[in-house]
Amino acid sequence: MNETIPVVLLAYARPVHLARVLACLRENAVPLLYAFADGAKGAADAAAVAEVRAMLRAVDWCEVRLTERPENLGLGKNVLAGVTAVAAKHEAFVVWEDDLVCVPGTYAWMCAALRHYATDERVMSVTGWTHPRVMPADVGEAPYGDARAECWVWGAWARSWRGMLDETAVMKMAATEAHGAATDAYGADLPEMAREETRKNIWAVRWVYHHFQHGGLCVRPPWSMVEHIGFDAGAMNAAEAVEWENPPLRAAPAVPAVWPVPAEHAECRRLWTTAAWPAGRSWAGRWRRVVRRLVPAAVLSPLVERFFRVRWVGNFADWPAAAAAARGYDSDRIFHRVRAAARQVREGRATYERDGVAFHAAAPWWPGVSRLREAAGNGRLTVLDFGGSLGSLYFQVRAQLGEVGALRWRVVEQPKFTAAGRAEFQNGELEFYTTVTEACDEGTPDVLLLAGVLPYLPSPLATLSSVLETGARWIVVERTGFALDGKTRLTVQHVPRSIYAASYPCWFFDRTEFLAQFAGRYRLESESRDEVAVPVGLEFRSLHFRRVEP
Repeated sequence: MNETIPVVLLAYARPVHLARVLACLRENAVPLLYAFADGAKGAADAAAVAEVRAMLRAVDWCEVRLTERPENLGLGKNVLAGVTAVAAKHEAFVVWEDDLVCVPGTYAWMCAALRHYATDERVMSVTGWTHPRVMPADVGEAPYGDARAECWVWGAWARSWRGMLDETAVMKMAATEAHGAATDAYGADLPEMAREETRKNIWAVRWVYHHFQHGGLCVRPPWSMVEHIGFDAGAMNAAEAVEWENPPLRAAPAVPAVWPVPAEHAECRRLWTTAAWPAGRSWAGRWRRVVRRLVPAAVLSPLVERFFRVRWVGNFADWPAAAAAARGYDSDRIFHRVRAAARQVREGRATYERDGVAFHAAAPWWPGVSRLREAAGNGRLTVLDFGGSLGSLYFQVRAQLGEVGALRWRVVEQPKFTAAGRAEFQNGELEFYTTVTEACDEGTPDVLLLAGVLPYLPSPLATLSSVLETGARWIVVERTGFALDGKTRLTVQHVPRSIYAASYPCWFFDRTEFLAQFAGRYRLESESRDEVAVPVGLEFRSLHFRRVEP
């Protein structure tokens, strides 16, 4: 099988997620993309749907065949219709949803698997995803067979897709049972999901029972090349998905010189049985439902807002007024909390830290990684991370950067952060300074990184104008607030009390005035909206600028 293997991309209304997915597909040199953009559910989603479609139309690094749905099909119907359409034109394909990212080499590995098993009907699909909870301990570096199919980045053939539209999941489950197989042999979640397939417009459980019905295998990699980034309120099955976050992704495994003979690993069934909860019945889910039933919404909503969500309030006349209403970032208590969380990361007891909170799940993919890789064209990279705390972003994305021959990550921070950084966190790549001038004494940085720092400065535009004098080739501005009405607004941002009790002034800029700081010196190369829940009329955006050469 020598034909081009396309990627079938299912997209809806999350442009920030899609930007990360497209960056991964580009990095994987995907040559042909069939994109199926679902229609808006209503006016609230229309703008995001339009932005997604504009992004797909703008792809110029591969051939794109775009289908824009005039109505909202929902994920299940969009997948079934889209894959069926592509299966009618191609022998093999890879299927990708708009909240799944991967490491370089994923597409090549999956294409190699699809070509190797193209005529072996014992294999019905391949995938780039697996997880320690369901991965046998002795697989080493070899792929393995699993009877339970996958829906997070998977590939198949027209031959194995045949029949998917003919029967529902319940019908396929009945056929499986008629063959003498237990319908819950690979998890008690499956029968329940099958019964809810039509009502909830889901599709993946039908694919699983399609495998069981025909006795086919899914070939999994020896470790995951794929991660789900939709662990938010807008994601499908978000509550369950977060339980399946992977450890930080490794480089893609090598394509085997000899692929294994198709056979299911003996441990798969047991691992799935112990790992898979009945759908929607995790203990966390049970407690959430109990609380919602017992506590009136009028009481619960204010508590959730105060204790579990970031809030932005007010429109203050100047910085002193906002500061008087806030408990600032420079308090000793917050500094000690940040340092304690950073120590956990340094010691390997947490994967990354943000705002003084230590996280133990896989570090989310940072979209700016692609820009940093581009800036390191000669294998050397110097980053000036203005306001970079104790190396928060460095520790989060270092593995995602891959091999950089010589990396210098210079953090410029307040004196007590700099002192702590030098005493405990410098490591030969990560360095700490108190001024931009000091950080630039040994050379101009390739990238000036302003990650969520400008909104929290007393005179942000003056500071921005000053740091632009570094002459960095790239300016990466991340998580920066803008007012949609064009009127700069100064708020107080309140940290959820479930994290710690703190608040501090936060600017939302006039975008025109903000961009004027770069005029004549830098050109805006890319811009995306960050999915942060903010009050109506406000938004967070990320912008990347390239120096204008004389």
